[in-house]
Amino acid sequence: MKQLTRIPLVVALAIVPFSCDPLLLGPLEENNALHNYEYLWEDFQASYGPFCVKDLNWDSLGAVYGGNLSESSSDQELYKALTGLLGELHDNHVSLVPTDPQFPFFQSGIVGELGTFTDFRASVVRDRYLSGDVDSRFDCLFGRLDGDIGYVHLTHVSAGVKLWEDFFDAAFAALGDTRGMIVDLRNNSGGNDQEAVYIAGRFAREEKDAFGFRLKDGPGMDDYTPFHFYKVKPEGKTRYHKPLVVLTHRFTISAGETLTMSFRRLDQVTVVGDTTSGAFSDMTIRELPNGWAYTISIGDWRDHNLVSYEGIGLAPDVPVLNRPEDLATGRDEALEAAMALLAAAPAD
Repeated sequence: MKQLTRIPLVVALAIVPFSCDPLLLGPLEENNALHNYEYLWEDFQASYGPFCVKDLNWDSLGAVYGGNLSESSSDQELYKALTGLLGELHDNHVSLVPTDPQFPFFQSGIVGELGTFTDFRASVVRDRYLSGDVDSRFDCLFGRLDGDIGYVHLTHVSAGVKLWEDFFDAAFAALGDTRGMIVDLRNNSGGNDQEAVYIAGRFAREEKDAFGFRLKDGPGMDDYTPFHFYKVKPEGKTRYHKPLVVLTHRFTISAGETLTMSFRRLDQVTVVGDTTSGAFSDMTIRELPNGWAYTISIGDWRDHNLVSYEGIGLAPDVPVLNRPEDLATGRDEALEAAMALLAAAPAD
């Protein structure tokens, strides 16, 4: 099934001026603050997938944030109303992209607070913990840690299956003799679900349901497609079946989270770190009559037991929160906890 675009941290819009005969285009949409607000509110009412798992009264919220708007309200008043309304969703796949630079890009969820992420530095791992050769490809890397432990850092899930095949063939050739491996998904911005189950499949022994989803396909509250399930199964020419620790934190997001779900289906996996972002649904980009763009989550993603973690995130098996002051001195406590777990695991 074709995947829609997952979360972009920066949305680029190309605006091309042109002229057309209005008789060919039909009547223009009303372009005033009140209509733009109602347009977005109604689209979310009909199309927002996670309403089924969120305890929100969209009617009441619409009245709270739009109650003072009128056709003559300013763009500033519209922006305040829209960002207030969308902020109630706490959804990293929901954003507002005004065309006027005086109004900043708005992200509804924790990604909008990206400046607060002070619990991970890739440079600390590279400079202090990795030893020997490090292989870096398409912003991802693998190398070796002390204690005969392999390390893989995946910053996204969007390289394409063929590149992942080459990446893990090389990683397993270099690290296949290690006693255990860490797959670091901290600062993983997501990508594609097909690639997520492929990556987890490079560590799988058998086929299992990984996660399921359904898409909103009508205006009614219960209008959804049937659930479709992704499966994790053995993939590739070589696989790694020794003990595996997956590192996550609050900026493990979107397909990074469905990858975490897929890893959690493997018996040899322990998840260490912090709870993931809680933004699973695919999203699409739409446009208001005034030209502002917005993104909307259009589905309901759940684990293999149909439990939803939307807006909640996946909690680790072993919680370890890095402190900024430790990172400043070159220490990654979550990584050290993962290394200690693998050092204590029985040798294969």
